[in-house]
Amino acid sequence: MVAVTPELDAKRSVLGRAFDILDCFVGPEPEQTISTLCDQTGLPPATVHRMLATLSEWGAIERAGRGRYRLGMRLWRLGWGVPGARQVRDVARPYMVDLYSATQEIVVLGSRDGNDVLLVDQIAGRSCGSAWESTRRFPMGSIAPGLVHLAHMPVPEMRGLVADGHVKLPRALAEKEFLLLQTLAEIRAHGLAVTRGRPGGRAWVSAPIYDSGGGLRSTLSVVVPEERLALAPVTQLVRQAARAVSHGLGARTRPGRPTATPIRRQSDAS
Repeated sequence: MVAVTPELDAKRSVLGRAFDILDCFVGPEPEQTISTLCDQTGLPPATVHRMLATLSEWGAIERAGRGRYRLGMRLWRLGWGVPGARQVRDVARPYMVDLYSATQEIVVLGSRDGNDVLLVDQIAGRSCGSAWESTRRFPMGSIAPGLVHLAHMPVPEMRGLVADGHVKLPRALAEKEFLLLQTLAEIRAHGLAVTRGRPGGRAWVSAPIYDSGGGLRSTLSVVVPEERLALAPVTQLVRQAARAVSHGLGARTRPGRPTATPIRRQSDAS
């Protein structure tokens, strides 16, 4: 066992402060100032300024403008190289392209990150992406991919997250546990979650992606403006694509569910 010296403890403390600062950039505001970082971390301005200088020198942080900072490209390169994330992106990408081609709507690959859903990859054309939310992180209970993750959690874990209030469920589900449990059971049974009108007046249609062990790995979603949602064809296409990605990750076909078939354009399916 390594003895914890004052010098080692100090290094850990510095590292902890650096992570606290980096965490501030993953919320809805991608750019931060020294003042906002101080408010969120509780650190004094001199410490934040010194940490930002070190992080900027390493490439984890970069200046976005006068007095403003954002995450640097070096962190993106490190994140892109994470084996688990890279594998699911590499397998999912061709099916995401096919799904976008078939629907002409935003296609999103999402994974859980704590209480949130992190959008790890997306395809959005000019026609559908102009009003697309800039954030890449959503509270788990606010969109369909997060409900898929909640549906696959052990009930005690799910209850704990809901009780903490961080997942931002709709009031009807947050206040009525029976309705919440019923909704999550239906998501598991049908392999599909749909949320309408949030955020930004858009509907989310999401299906689970499973790994070779049968566990939930990620989610695949189509995001559609509410007024042009054609639910039946979109749900069929999303299910097909998610099953194909699961198969590519080594998952076996789930009992009672058909094997994934090639994605067809909506016009071809009519």
